[in-house]
Amino acid sequence: MITAIIMASGLSTRMGTNKLLLKYKNKFIIEYTFELIKELNFEQVIVVSKYDEIMKLSKNYNFQYIYNENANLGQSESIKLGVLHSKNSDGYIFFVGDQPFLEMKYIKEMINTFNKDKQYIIIPRYNYINGNPVIFPWGKREKLLKLKDDEKGKVIINEADKIKYVSVSKDMLIDIDTKEDYKKLGV
Repeated sequence: MITAIIMASGLSTRMGTNKLLLKYKNKFIIEYTFELIKELNFEQVIVVSKYDEIMKLSKNYNFQYIYNENANLGQSESIKLGVLHSKNSDGYIFFVGDQPFLEMKYIKEMINTFNKDKQYIIIPRYNYINGNPVIFPWGKREKLLKLKDDEKGKVIINEADKIKYVSVSKDMLIDIDTKEDYKKLGV
C-alpha cells in the first residue's frame, strides 16, 4: 500500500495568488491532481493545506484533510504532516497540486516499479530532468520526519543509493509557478 500525500500549503509567492485555485479549462488547477488520484484508488489520500477552499475540495473528493498551521515554515511541514497522519504504509507518493498534465500511465508505471522492490525511491524523469510526484519507501519515514524549514525530499534523494527513474513525457513535469507559466497554458 502506498499513501498518496498532496502538498497544497504553498504560499504561491511567485504567482502572487493561490495558483492551485486558478482555473484551467473550467477547473481549478489542483482538481487535475485530485481527479487523477481519485481514479487510482489509493487506500489513503491525505491533502495537507492551510486553505479553506482546498479543504472544501478535499471533502468533495473524500480525501483526508490535514490543516497545516505552520505552512510559513516551508515544505517540510507538509511532508511531515502527511507522513505523521498516514496509516501503515509501504511508501508515500508526494504530489504537488500545480501539475495539470500528470498522466495516469506514468503514475501507474511508477507504482508498479515501486511494488517490484519497495526499498527504492521512484522518481519521474524526462531527459535527465527529475520531477514530481516522487515515491519514498517506508524505510525513509524517519528521514522524512527530520526535514526542517523549506527542505524538500531532495535532501533525502541526494544521499540515497536506491533510486529508480521512470521515463515520462515532458508535459507531465510541467508545473505552474509563475504568471508566465500560467499564461503558457493559454488561459
